[in-house]
Amino acid sequence: MLLTKEKSRCEEHQKVIVSRDNGTKREHRAINQEQRYVVRHYKLDGDLVKQQKCCDFLLLNDSLKKAYFIELKGSNMDEAIPQLENGAKLCAQELDGYTFLYRIVPSKVRTHKVESSKFRKFKDRCGSRLKYQTNRMEEILG
Repeated sequence: MLLTKEKSRCEEHQKVIVSRDNGTKREHRAINQEQRYVVRHYKLDGDLVKQQKCCDFLLLNDSLKKAYFIELKGSNMDEAIPQLENGAKLCAQELDGYTFLYRIVPSKVRTHKVESSKFRKFKDRCGSRLKYQTNRMEEILG
């Protein structure tokens, strides 16, 4: 099993869960208001998953069965897509019944990358389950 409680990088009811790579300022912050939700947080790429590329982090809201696949990126948004999809594929069996949400936090967004056919197709497939924001994304879990 890849996603055991012992491997989680946060406490079960942690109030703020931060996904950030060392040496960069890009980050995703999840706020667990009133610490009501049971959460788990994993560093996937290079930590739990070493043999292939995948997204950087996975945040689980076990109370609501939501899985946040998080990719911290430079400016190439197209590269984020296979990494997010691979992370989801690797964890799918363990997360049966979870809603998969995708987050991309790039250092900058170039218009032509967001408008590329590859990115548009991914955006269309995911709908509101995909969010992206430059440098810092903060969201309240719920």
